[in-house]
Amino acid sequence: LAPIDESEFIAVGTTVLQAGYDQINKALSQVLTRSIYSSRSYDPIYPSIMRDTQKWGGITRKVTVLDLDFIDDEAFNIADGNDISDCDPFLVNKQKAVQFNFYGGNVKELVVTTTEDQLRQAFSSSADFGSFVAAQAQNLVNQINQKIEAESRLTVNNMIMAACYEGGDRVVHLFSEYQADTGNSTIDITNYLSADEFEPFAKWFYGRLNTLKDLLKERTAKFHANITSYNGAALSKPIMRHTPDEFLNIFMNSNFMNQVDASALSGIYNTQFLSIGGFERVNYWQSIDDPTTVQGKPNVLDVDGTCYTTDDAQTCSNVIGVLFDEEALGITMIDEGVRSIENPRGRYFNNWYNWTARWFNDQTENFVVLVLD
Repeated sequence: LAPIDESEFIAVGTTVLQAGYDQINKALSQVLTRSIYSSRSYDPIYPSIMRDTQKWGGITRKVTVLDLDFIDDEAFNIADGNDISDCDPFLVNKQKAVQFNFYGGNVKELVVTTTEDQLRQAFSSSADFGSFVAAQAQNLVNQINQKIEAESRLTVNNMIMAACYEGGDRVVHLFSEYQADTGNSTIDITNYLSADEFEPFAKWFYGRLNTLKDLLKERTAKFHANITSYNGAALSKPIMRHTPDEFLNIFMNSNFMNQVDASALSGIYNTQFLSIGGFERVNYWQSIDDPTTVQGKPNVLDVDGTCYTTDDAQTCSNVIGVLFDEEALGITMIDEGVRSIENPRGRYFNNWYNWTARWFNDQTENFVVLVLD
């Protein structure tokens, strides 16, 4: 085969301009035939944890009512001659409650400069210039969305690290449970994707996950953090939580679920019997180069109701999913606004984009981490 000079047929995009630059951005050529503006909408992950400002805005307090102790019904112990104090209707048994407070926010701003007429030499018409401005605006929105996404990851990852740090029922060790249930002692992180290991493990995993969803519906003190004192006074009852399906969020590692779809479910006719319901796929928790690892110093709820940051960085490895109540975490944008100011001498105007982002973790709400170990 004779070599072909591809340069005669293919135009490869180059940043080297073969015409003059515009006077302002120094990036646009003066002479144009047709322009293509590269900008498309970017949707951040975790849309389900976005909250409205009415629900989670400014300073928020969350009041949780605690259970009371049951007492014997004295109506069945009344006898002639009893003292009235034996059946006192004015017995005081005050309702107990705890209040958690959410404060603060992260204030951000962006500024974009738009010139009035110095860019005219770089465009063929007002419509062409309008397309360029629209592309700038879309890029700005994408940048803000990516910032929200990064903060959403922090919100989820702090809960993951806090749960792994505290342990207990908030972490499900899948390999350990699978080995205990089936007697399989060979499966581990190095071979679980093999043909012999993965299909039976994936089927067991679906059953275990659905059982966990059922358990989260029960009103218990499991699957979340608890406090033993409030304002210096000991609490006699724990905080009880339950998470029905309509309040349950599930995030799953996309690579793991893709392997389940391709390897375990592809040969099954009635796949409805192997389903975990709706969930959101997550490509990675913290780093695209290490998708199932979360590392950092989490902010953890202490038993006295205060918070502390761990002294040492925590590493949670092989995390493939989380199940949590919708009130366990969230992020909201507060005081969003756009303000403009014109410079008449410079013939340009600035658009200032301001917003406050705040995120919350309520570690007394159900939150469970799925780990391959």
